[in-house]
Amino acid sequence: MKSSRHFLTVLIVMVAMNVLAQNQEVTIIAPYQPSIGDAVKINAQPVMPDTTIALPPMSYSITSRVGATDFEITPVKPALIDIKIPHELHRNYLRAGFGNYTTPYFELFTNSLSSDKYAIGFHARHLSSAGNIDDYATSGFSHNNVSLYASRYLRKLAISGKLDYQRDVVHYYGFKPDDDTLYTIADDELRQRYSMIGGEFSLATIQQRRSNKNFDAGVHFYHLNNLNETSELNIGTNANFNSQTQFLDFVQNQELGIDLALDYYHNADSLNSGNALAMSLTPYLRLHMGYLQLRLGVTGALAADSTSNFFVYPDVRADYQIIPDYLTFYAAVTGGLHRNSFKEIINENPWADPLFPLGFTSTSYDIKGGVTGKIDQLFNYNFSVSYASIDNMLYYNNDIISAYSQEVAANFGNKFTGIYDDTQVTAVSLEMGYSQGDRFDVLLRGAYRDYKPATQAKAWHKPKLEVALLAHYNMGEKLTVSGELYYNSKTYVQTRKDKMLIIDHNKAYVDLNLGAEYHFSKKIAAFVQCNNLTSTRYYRYYQYPSQRINAMGGFTFSF
Repeated sequence: MKSSRHFLTVLIVMVAMNVLAQNQEVTIIAPYQPSIGDAVKINAQPVMPDTTIALPPMSYSITSRVGATDFEITPVKPALIDIKIPHELHRNYLRAGFGNYTTPYFELFTNSLSSDKYAIGFHARHLSSAGNIDDYATSGFSHNNVSLYASRYLRKLAISGKLDYQRDVVHYYGFKPDDDTLYTIADDELRQRYSMIGGEFSLATIQQRRSNKNFDAGVHFYHLNNLNETSELNIGTNANFNSQTQFLDFVQNQELGIDLALDYYHNADSLNSGNALAMSLTPYLRLHMGYLQLRLGVTGALAADSTSNFFVYPDVRADYQIIPDYLTFYAAVTGGLHRNSFKEIINENPWADPLFPLGFTSTSYDIKGGVTGKIDQLFNYNFSVSYASIDNMLYYNNDIISAYSQEVAANFGNKFTGIYDDTQVTAVSLEMGYSQGDRFDVLLRGAYRDYKPATQAKAWHKPKLEVALLAHYNMGEKLTVSGELYYNSKTYVQTRKDKMLIIDHNKAYVDLNLGAEYHFSKKIAAFVQCNNLTSTRYYRYYQYPSQRINAMGGFTFSF
């Protein structure tokens, strides 16, 4: 017990003393016993400070002061309103003249005065020439036309009708008699006369704002014959029906419509006769979506003569206005069926052979894109590029098989026959116009076309480049002048030489025409017209030269 007390006393004294000079490391090894102390919960609660700020009462006032201003009223000139006094209307207009090559001219228009109920009119025209072209056979011609037309305007409908009679005389003068001494042909044998009577009748709605259904339908006919027992009868109809609809919810202005065309032909000549039918049906949907306009359609067409064929063509067009009225881009993919009628052929080439082969031309597709608009209120333009695939395109070529003998020496080649060939056509066209109303206007029009026939060596009688410049200038109230300039590039033809087929050409040509009209009064005027001022003997068709400079003078009379 005493020992225990001494040991405890010594231990307490040693703990309380500073240990000096102790540098011995002591390591104590004992088992580790982990333990977790009791958690102590924090019971403090958050206190939200009071953010309400008491505003002291305030009072203020605004002192209004009127700023000193000096306002002076400047007199404004009233706007000039150009009130156009209606011109005195006349029922009749007569134009007559006479020119070199013994060329008389006469034209008469007779119309009812302005009315919102009806219109009726009569038109007659005569132009002929008895002059000859040096070194060539008799080349006289005459063109005569008489028309009677009338329209009746009801509250919602317009009814129109027209009757026509046309009589044309030409001569197959495309050869030089002095070079063909083996055979001679009298003038009566060279003479050809075409006589045609026709008419049309149509019925159309007068579009009104509240009307959403419209139609325009008509029928037409003509009968054509010549001196060689060639004849053509055509009866047909054309119609358009359209209605405003709401087919698509997101398009405000929509039009659903359908186009119908039907033509029956009966053709006969001294050897054969036959019938032909051309029919097409085109349903379409037209959408107006602000700056974008779309036409979505498809055409089904039937061509029937000795055989029948059915075709389907696209009918799609889009117009997008970049700058309304000033810049619009457009693109289209179209196609169509066309009947090469005898009437159309002789209007384009009156020296066609009476036994001309007739047929259908089918444009499988025509892809076109372009831009149109105007630069200001006076200048407008239209530029386009297109590519078309055409089946059975018609070309004119001199008929090199003589109707008198199989001997080449007896073949004058002064008539034209038709050659059909599949063709690819690439075209670039440009049209620019400038107009100052009735005072001055000028139009430039040009087209370049590259033809690629499938089997023919060339695109016979098809110029690659055609350019036209037309101008009209009103020099005050008395004098008006006009001018026309035409350019056609050279064309190729197939002919015979020394009993061999060869390729020849018609040279490029320029045709310049100028005219002037002087008004002595509001009823009487005198005019002069000069054609082919370059006095060039050019050829639109092979072996058929034009007259050189042609001048005509005459007068006009309104009554």
